Amino acid sequence: MPGTVITDLRRRGAVDPGRLLAGPLRGVGLQRLEPGHSTEVAADGVEHALYVTAGSGLAEPPEHAVRRDPAPDASPDDTEPRDTEPRDTEPRDAEPRDAGIPLVEGTAVVLPLGTRTVLTAGTAGMEYFHAVLAVPAGFPASSSGDEPA
Repeated sequence: MPGTVITDLRRRGAVDPGRLLAGPLRGVGLQRLEPGHSTEVAADGVEHALYVTAGSGLAEPPEHAVRRDPAPDASPDDTEPRDTEPRDTEPRDAEPRDAGIPLVEGTAVVLPLGTRTVLTAGTAGMEYFHAVLAVPAGFPASSSGDEPA
């Protein structure tokens, strides 16, 4: 099998398939979010496919998410997550906002061009396989950008 490459993603984390493949796949790897931590995934110029391999969490629209990552200036010993936005920013008489999409092992999330979401890990953390796909120039962005995932 000339040209075949086998990579242990648990050991290596991520690889650049663009060195071998001519298709749109631009990056693959395993990502880990520690308990309560969040990360924003934005499909700006690329699309994303995520597959939860362990743990659980939540996918929310960025405007609804409460960031729980430690402050950038936190010391390495400061492991207590901090909110960077107030938890209760909605007026009391407002309709309850969408709580997001629960993510559990085996859940897939696809972010078409022009969409974004915030992933927040649950109490046990969350591991997910992440693939980044190139989009041809001039391809129109998704018209349903209000969907979280």
